[in-house]
Amino acid sequence: MNGNQGAGAEEAARCQEARAGPCDRPPFEEVVSENYERIYSVIYRLVSDEEVAADLTQDTFVAAHRAYDRFRHEASVYTWLYRIAVNLTKNRFEKQQRIDSREAYSLDAPLQLDTDEVTRQVADWDLSPERVAENDQLRDIVLREVSQLKYDYREVVVLRDIEGLRYREIADVVGCSVEAVKSRLFRARSVLRERLEELLEEIP
Repeated sequence: MNGNQGAGAEEAARCQEARAGPCDRPPFEEVVSENYERIYSVIYRLVSDEEVAADLTQDTFVAAHRAYDRFRHEASVYTWLYRIAVNLTKNRFEKQQRIDSREAYSLDAPLQLDTDEVTRQVADWDLSPERVAENDQLRDIVLREVSQLKYDYREVVVLRDIEGLRYREIADVVGCSVEAVKSRLFRARSVLRERLEELLEEIP
């Protein structure tokens, strides 16, 4: 075996041993082209500002490019990108918003009603993505109300009810437990249901 053949064999062995390593990753340009619109969409739903969303999307892919050589497919590519995007968006949001001291309770604490604990189950949600997508008026109303939610609520509603991520994927993206995701989603949906109750009765 000559020197070139030996070097080629060693390189092939390294590629085989490195699970999801550099040899298995698609070109980063492909990652961008396949995920740009999806990432922009989720950021826009979180910030409701096209210019800010474009800036944060650009920042997301810059950060992803810098870290791409360390990506080992523990999560799917889009979940990994969502995590970067959501973290950057949340950091920007926290810098621009004052902390609301009136809401000092934990988002993930048990709900209380008088002296009885309310079971933290995710409320039935009749605003299915299909229904929202088929009704322009309803979609505009829902997205407007979602944009008015507290950020932590908005985050889980966008990821679950608009983007369709699974609970485990959302937990990985936002960095909390599945139960915490369900608790936040319950609260967020309850707020939305209250705000939209009368409007929903008027919309077919």
